[in-house]
Amino acid sequence: MMNARRFEGWKKLPVWFRYGVILVIILGIFFRFYNIDYKVYWIDEANTSLRSLGYTRSEFIDAVFTGEVVRAEVLQQYQQPDPDRGWDDTMNALMGTAEHTPLYFMLSRLWVDGVGHSVTTMRLLAALFSLLMLPCLFWLCRLLFESPAVAWIAVALVSISPLHILYAQEARPYSLFSLLFLLSSALLLRILQAGQAGHTGQTAQTGGHGRKRLGWLLYGVTITAGLYTHLLFSLVVLAQGLYVGLTEPLRVKGRINRSVLSYGMTAGIAFLLLSPWIVLLFNNLETVRVSTVSLGQAISMSRVIDSWFLNASRIFVDRDLGSANGIFVLLSGVSVGFLWRKAPKRAWLFIILIIATLFLTLAVPDLLWGGRRSTRIRYLLPAVLGIQMSLAFVFATQAVWARTWGQQVWRLIMVAVVSANVFANMSISQSAVPWSKSPYRSAYFIPVSEVINQAANPLLISDGPIVDTLAFATWLRPDIAFQLARDPDQITIADGFDPIYLLTPSDELRDRVAAQGYTVTEFRERSGLRGDPYPFWQAQSNGE
Repeated sequence: MMNARRFEGWKKLPVWFRYGVILVIILGIFFRFYNIDYKVYWIDEANTSLRSLGYTRSEFIDAVFTGEVVRAEVLQQYQQPDPDRGWDDTMNALMGTAEHTPLYFMLSRLWVDGVGHSVTTMRLLAALFSLLMLPCLFWLCRLLFESPAVAWIAVALVSISPLHILYAQEARPYSLFSLLFLLSSALLLRILQAGQAGHTGQTAQTGGHGRKRLGWLLYGVTITAGLYTHLLFSLVVLAQGLYVGLTEPLRVKGRINRSVLSYGMTAGIAFLLLSPWIVLLFNNLETVRVSTVSLGQAISMSRVIDSWFLNASRIFVDRDLGSANGIFVLLSGVSVGFLWRKAPKRAWLFIILIIATLFLTLAVPDLLWGGRRSTRIRYLLPAVLGIQMSLAFVFATQAVWARTWGQQVWRLIMVAVVSANVFANMSISQSAVPWSKSPYRSAYFIPVSEVINQAANPLLISDGPIVDTLAFATWLRPDIAFQLARDPDQITIADGFDPIYLLTPSDELRDRVAAQGYTVTEFRERSGLRGDPYPFWQAQSNGE
């Protein structure tokens, strides 16, 4: 009966709407897989391969950052599977970076063992997780709003969102993070609604208690998986707990509410299961602090706020529009405000709790003590989904059946948002270095590698960032020679190479090379690169 009612609700929607939603969803699926291997496999993704395949950062450093000549093929081996490296090596590598919980990386290892390793296959796993988000989002919206229009619009908005498509094409845990948020939330709401039906005296179906126990078990599995996907999933569990506390009475008929008790026990067990990783995290706290130091680096309050406005723009158009970014902050605020005033309490309370819990937990420390935690939009993906569900509710109630001039305006906004998303995806599908790949650190990969690969016998010298060098090496011919060291004093330039290049060199390395009889100059003219610090230099012997 439920499936029949849902289908009937779909048939009652306008024909233009139904065909439009189907087209947008098809486009969203297409963009998730189109040119999936075209974008640079950047630093974070190189880290995914390094850890998933069972290599540690320290052994990579010990093997290649010696000051001796090594070939690019040696570096490239650390991005390829080794049959001698088993699951124990993968776990050892993951335990060395305890700030990242291991589930996604373990699934990546399992995936690689099954389908092989390449840029395409590594990103394909994230794309599949992103695809699975769509039915979970539909289910969650039906539970929140009981409206097919809201559910279909939400799926369409998320399917075509350039933000979600960018992270669908990135070999990192963020698509899985979003998927588990949606799935766990839908499971929780389904259980609570079944329990509330029982409180109101509706007849329980045979086996109802067994299904509730199964529901709580599945919910527990999903939040445990979420916690082992990303530590910030703990904020999702917190928001879900606040929702339970605010919607469920503490006592029913003189006894503790079974739903409240079950949630507390399930969440408690999930955090208990996470405790071994928490212990590992504290045992490696100094290493974790070094790895996450950038999150606490002080930036001005104005830059933090500018980043918030930019992130709002990226939800809708994937562009920095300067002061016009405020339009999308306004659109987000209006949609959440409309949700609060017009939607059922179960819907607005859940969505606002998700948005507020994630954003405020990261933003308040940034404002009080400095840092940039809240500027990383990938940490806020559940909140982004909350904003998109809010907007879907506005569009469903104001734009689908447009009878007043105000509703006509909302219809135009809906068409404009979807159109902007389509055009944004067309653009980023042809971009090798979109903003999500940190152009500041990876924009040089393509132009610099082209220069080096055209040289007959080049030598590349660097004391620059470890994983940046590893990621860049995958763009080079296997025979390209490197001299790498953490300490510039370890490098004595080898004979027999010409030309000699410096990659992301420190001032100390440039001075060291100059002291060995070379003139060091920026290689701007042929690389076409701009910016400071400049990543690519050439060393020419003063004897020439």
